Amino acid sequence: MEPLPGVGVGMVEVHKVSGSPFDGNVYLILDEVPILVDAGMEPESTLRKIKKYIDPQEIEMIVLTHCHHDHSAGVPRLKEATGARVLIHEEEAGSLGDDMATVAYLFGLPAQEIEADGTLKEGDVLDLGEWKLSVLHTPGHSPGGICLYEPKAKVLFSGDTVFPQGNIGRTDLFAGCDADLIRSIERLTALDVEVLYPGHMEVVSGDVGRQIQASLRFARSIL
Repeated sequence: MEPLPGVGVGMVEVHKVSGSPFDGNVYLILDEVPILVDAGMEPESTLRKIKKYIDPQEIEMIVLTHCHHDHSAGVPRLKEATGARVLIHEEEAGSLGDDMATVAYLFGLPAQEIEADGTLKEGDVLDLGEWKLSVLHTPGHSPGGICLYEPKAKVLFSGDTVFPQGNIGRTDLFAGCDADLIRSIERLTALDVEVLYPGHMEVVSGDVGRQIQASLRFARSIL
């Protein structure tokens, strides 16, 4: 598996280690402090991919962009294998394990029994070494959705807030909010982004700003 675009500062590497194309994207960031962004639904497959790059026990954090099942169901097994701390926005710490909030019912499965080890809020910074990931609270798709932004590398982990080619996260799930999503995307248009790591679809690089602007136009037209 080749590294994805976005090795923007020093020797930082980002690898997509998701279980399948139908899974939520899972990203392994290799910096001084290795972390996972999201956990997907297929942890055994994800672990096999992680082992191509690093001993799983070196991973220190699993950062969830939101609580939905396709991003969080792999947490119990991944935490067992890594010993990593699980972090999620404070608005959704109590939603893990809830069938409605995690929309596990859409997958015909019960929500996983998960407890966060810590919470995140707007303005927090995850210091990984080379990269300093700023936590942006971007509700709309879910109440506690977050994006992670590295200003020097100009990379954005967008969760399910925006996707490539002007696509956006849906708001018709539990506690979704049209107005919140529009406001969240408006915030993202102000960022200088060269590489987008979305929660679904493929990683894109280059003129990402135009794609986020397209997402905003689309959101305003349908929400």
